[in-house]
Amino acid sequence: MNLLAHFYLSHATPSLIVGSFLGDFVKGKQYEKFDSSIVEGILLHREVDYFTDFHPTFLQSKHRLVEQHRHYAGVIVDIFYDHFLAKNWKDYSKIPLEDFTQQVYRTLHEQQSILPPKAQRVLHYMSQHNWLVHYADLEGINRTLGGMEKRSHYPNQMGLATQDLEAYYQDYQQEFSDFFVDIQRHTRGWLAKR
Repeated sequence: MNLLAHFYLSHATPSLIVGSFLGDFVKGKQYEKFDSSIVEGILLHREVDYFTDFHPTFLQSKHRLVEQHRHYAGVIVDIFYDHFLAKNWKDYSKIPLEDFTQQVYRTLHEQQSILPPKAQRVLHYMSQHNWLVHYADLEGINRTLGGMEKRSHYPNQMGLATQDLEAYYQDYQQEFSDFFVDIQRHTRGWLAKR
């Protein structure tokens, strides 16, 4: 799952939002230096990623992209799924997407001092360009994938992946809907056991 889904699955809990964001920047046991409530968010991020990577519906979405995009296929599906979450946000939350994302940005900026430098840079660009809201439209997805292509250390064609999304739009949308029911149920159960 990508950023918006991780934040959504944090249930608007500030410490889980921060931890979920840190999940991409804190490796191994580096999480031990953070407060226990932040650690829970980091572990939630890892649990979401693990569940996603082995879910049959996610793998079905990913399979369509493997031939052209190889090991970037999963990353691209993460972005596609954030698109459908943002586009259909009203089906999942009573809080408007713009309000939710501003709350996320505020929460992260308030904790900026504990973020690693790379995370601080991502937060700056994410909030300045309002990535989370722009995931709702194809142009925003295209910009996101194009930016990822440029930042990658290896040759890839992620910038062209929006064409794949458009070609199989209904399939990806249905797969996201099916998958998201399962990931919500799974994360609720995981958090209840903590």
